Amino acid sequence: MESKKIAIVGAGPAGSFSAYLLAKAGFEVQVFEEHATIGEPVACTGVITADVMTKRLQLPKELIVNRIAKARIIAPNDEFIEVKLKNDIIIDRAGLDRHIAGMAKEAGAKFYTNHRFETFEYGNSEIKKIIAAVKDKAKGETKKIETNYLIGADGPISSVAKAAGLFGNRQFYSGIQVTIPVENDNAIDFYPSREGIAWLVPENNGVARVGIAAKKEANSYFRKFITAVVGEGFEKKIIGWQAGPIPIYDPKLKSATKDGKVLLVGDAATMVKAPTLGGINQSLIGAEAAAAAITENKNYESLWKEKMGTDLYLSLLMRKAMERFNNNEYNQLVATFKKEKNKAILESYDRDEPRKFALKLLLKEPKLILLAMKALF
Repeated sequence: MESKKIAIVGAGPAGSFSAYLLAKAGFEVQVFEEHATIGEPVACTGVITADVMTKRLQLPKELIVNRIAKARIIAPNDEFIEVKLKNDIIIDRAGLDRHIAGMAKEAGAKFYTNHRFETFEYGNSEIKKIIAAVKDKAKGETKKIETNYLIGADGPISSVAKAAGLFGNRQFYSGIQVTIPVENDNAIDFYPSREGIAWLVPENNGVARVGIAAKKEANSYFRKFITAVVGEGFEKKIIGWQAGPIPIYDPKLKSATKDGKVLLVGDAATMVKAPTLGGINQSLIGAEAAAAAITENKNYESLWKEKMGTDLYLSLLMRKAMERFNNNEYNQLVATFKKEKNKAILESYDRDEPRKFALKLLLKEPKLILLAMKALF
């Protein structure tokens, strides 16, 4: 039997975990990363649920920047709900990427940094192969890579998705985040409002990752928020700066070509939970589905949607409702969740799996149905 080749574009968690699983299964795997260093530039807040992560990865202790026991959701009127977190951690996001890439390398995958994917075409042979064009940026040369499967794990503005006709009419939030000195009590703070969502994620009691995500006027929203948190002259205090698009999950988009030879994973497939705009765990689930689809000759979309399609769709509905809330409705929302019966549900279930708690929450608090209906209709 001919050894099957896999070409993966992008060495983030989605790409490298796909590479690890496929290389471990005996495939010949090549990973092409546009940037010179895996994990950089960072474009992520780095909040994950450790229990969820350890189902798939053994995370080295040195990658854990902080452990968080509580979070607050703060309304525009400054009222807030405080919830206990089971086992949330703040990770070294660049270190995580390099760790998963290291796993893939040990399994036999080969990595090529400073290589940018350009396009692909199908080769003329009985066994339908893909010829991908990848530019070696250091040498200024374009290589032709022959492969049986092409996996696009190249982020929100996926070049693979565009080349395969899978990009569609995507929508994005603009994300801006800085790492900056600011005193805090080691709790994550979320600030939902009509303008978007803002956050403060502590690395320790004196330094935090502070940022926003918005559909429009992100720069002015960010400046307003960071000034309120840190004060004037914040620019001189910044330790690190990140910005970039965050995809909004779109259930109408296809994540693979009809022949199943080109697959999209992670942000490239908009696998992002809409309320909080996080997607590390979803990237790992997508990678598992991609590996299973290739190794077992199964339908990729069916596999990943079975695992998380309902949760991503419910999360999208939540986000659509929240986008239409005015600040008074956000005040009502927080006030509703301050009730112990509702707060207990939030603390009992994994926020990545709304299918397990959404109905219970609506049955206990009919006011949430009214708020959602008002926003959606």
